[in-house]
Amino acid sequence: MSRYLILPLLIISISSRIYSQVSVTAQAFAEVISALTATETSQLNFGKFSPEVQGGQVIVAPDGIRSTSGSVVLSGGISKSGIFYITGAPDAAFSIQLPSGSAVLVHQNSSKTMIVSNWVSYPQAGNGTGILANGQQFVYLGATLNVGSTLDNPVGLYSGAFNLTFAYN
Repeated sequence: MSRYLILPLLIISISSRIYSQVSVTAQAFAEVISALTATETSQLNFGKFSPEVQGGQVIVAPDGIRSTSGSVVLSGGISKSGIFYITGAPDAAFSIQLPSGSAVLVHQNSSKTMIVSNWVSYPQAGNGTGILANGQQFVYLGATLNVGSTLDNPVGLYSGAFNLTFAYN
């Protein structure tokens, strides 16, 4: 009887193949998103003020509130935080990099200068701190203007430039 069992088992083992590997076809996907754009919609403006005898600082917060220290006296006129309109892929995170150093504002008719420092933003600077809700976000920028005395900073308009960087995370 065992002869009759061995023959069918031998036939089954010869006809079936055993594989030690298998191949599968897989798929990969990628999605190109829209470019990140940044537009300055409002320039950072420290407004009108008088340095008086000692000078000091004019501070503009990201929410646009202006304050002073030292002998600086605020006057009328417009002061504003810098406002930047960022657009890109909906719900994407982006980084905000503030200027790494100071910016110099130069008097329109002389070589006299004032220094802008202590940059601050809302949303705050850092990696992934901005979110493009519906593909857009406003970033508000504030800073501190260091003002000398009336002799150091004569009457007139001062202007300068600085760089911000916005990047996808």
